[in-house]
Amino acid sequence: MLIRLIVKTFILSAFCFTSQHTLANKKLTENYISTYKSIAVVEMRRTGIPASIKLAQGILESDLGRSPLANQANNHFGIKCGKEWSGNTYFKHDDETDNDGSIIESCFRAYSNAEESYLAHSEFLTLPSKQSRYGFLFELGTTDYVGWANGLKFSGYATDPSYPSKLIKIIESYKLYEFDEPISLPKKKTDDFIAENTKQPEKEYQGKQTQINTERINKPETRKESKTKPNNKVSGRYIVSKINDLKTVRASGGESIKELAIRNGENVFDLLEYNEGIASQDHILYTGEIIFLQKKKKSYQEEDNAFHKVEKGETMYEIAQKYGVRLESLLSKNNLGEEAVPMSGELISLDKNLSKRDTPKHQFIEKFDSFVDLGALK
Repeated sequence: MLIRLIVKTFILSAFCFTSQHTLANKKLTENYISTYKSIAVVEMRRTGIPASIKLAQGILESDLGRSPLANQANNHFGIKCGKEWSGNTYFKHDDETDNDGSIIESCFRAYSNAEESYLAHSEFLTLPSKQSRYGFLFELGTTDYVGWANGLKFSGYATDPSYPSKLIKIIESYKLYEFDEPISLPKKKTDDFIAENTKQPEKEYQGKQTQINTERINKPETRKESKTKPNNKVSGRYIVSKINDLKTVRASGGESIKELAIRNGENVFDLLEYNEGIASQDHILYTGEIIFLQKKKKSYQEEDNAFHKVEKGETMYEIAQKYGVRLESLLSKNNLGEEAVPMSGELISLDKNLSKRDTPKHQFIEKFDSFVDLGALK
């Protein structure tokens, strides 16, 4: 009886401690958001980086401003020095190693205050030299926080596989998406836009000016100018469903397969392999188009002796997508070539190999090279 009472007391104490810790963290998070939400919104309007993403990254990377890097160097985004940085620096052990494999100190950027770190985060992502790495993010729009979260991981900003889900959880738990606005920046020549945005923005926000701890800071003589790049339009998120026990999404319509890949944290070249009817990463998807996120199977496995009745104008690729079967396998099972289009009403086998005599009636659509004058063939 005494042991049971002790155990109950221990569990109750642990529960109370956990609850208090959770409440304390929630309060700290709310205070962090309150402090930096204004500058996040200003920077979103200036550069096109979603305010929700900037705040979530700041919360995650700086541990609510409590990490040594944030506390001593006012670096809230874990931005390393890199070759282009000539400002103050801060050294700490991270993930860099020497030739012997021993961990060495990494160089991080140091700032005069936390707000300067928020500005530098924008400048880091919008530098012309970083365009090949981060430029595609600005095509996603300022309300597509899911696309941005996955895109940051895809671009190599973070190595943690769960980085996107952590950002999304923070954003949705604290409704940070409410700070995001559809932004349509003027379409100017890139050089003109960059020149205009090298100016520091007007201080439209009010927040505490966290002064730097200079104990471990190395101070150079000069600083580099900041540069930014415009953003484009808005999109949404996707719901994952299953066909033939494989993950799929349906296109919103108007986006490219590359954009869909980024928003779902997938490799576009994998998606091109899984969805054989799409030849280019710039292929524009139609509304509701089925896209597989996993390699399709050789047969439809949700039903034995399964057949599909062909609808008017339906192609073998469309049938393959409906059932999650590889196009090559589907053609082989039905004794059809790549250019065969089945006749309306014919039955297509989804899991068994048909005999030659049971081959579905079909017609051939001849493929021409792009340079052929089709008019001359009439």
